[in-house]
Amino acid sequence: METLKVSRLYKDFDMSFGVNAVTGDVNKKLDVNAVKQSVRNLLLTNLFERPFQPLLGSSLRGLLFEPMTMVTALSIEKSVSNLLKAYEPRAELINIKANPQYDKNSYELSVTFKVVGFNSPEILTQTLQRLR
Repeated sequence: METLKVSRLYKDFDMSFGVNAVTGDVNKKLDVNAVKQSVRNLLLTNLFERPFQPLLGSSLRGLLFEPMTMVTALSIEKSVSNLLKAYEPRAELINIKANPQYDKNSYELSVTFKVVGFNSPEILTQTLQRLR
C-alpha cells in the first residue's frame, strides 16, 4: 500500500511563537498563511530596522504623519507595491488600495494577491495608524 505524502510549497514559523503540544517545536505557518504572514511583516517593518538588511522594509510609518489626502494614499499604495515586488516573490500582486479613514485618523490597507502555485486570490487587510 502506497502512502500519500502531502507536499507543502511554503513553510515558515509562526510569529506568535506558540508551542506545538505534540512535538514541542514552534508552530508553523504553511503555504498561503506563510506568505500572508510574510507580507504583513514586510508592511510593518520600517526601513533600517533590520540589522544587516537596512533596505528591507518601507517608509509607511513616515507616510502616516503626512496630511491625510489621496496623494498620501497613492504614495502608500506605491510604497507597498515596490516593497512586495522587491522582497516577496511568492506573492503576485493583483491590487493595492489604501482607503483613508478620516474619523479614525488611519488608513485601511487592502492588498489583493495570488500566492505563486495557488489559483485563488488572497486579501490581506491591515489598519495603518500612527501611534504618537
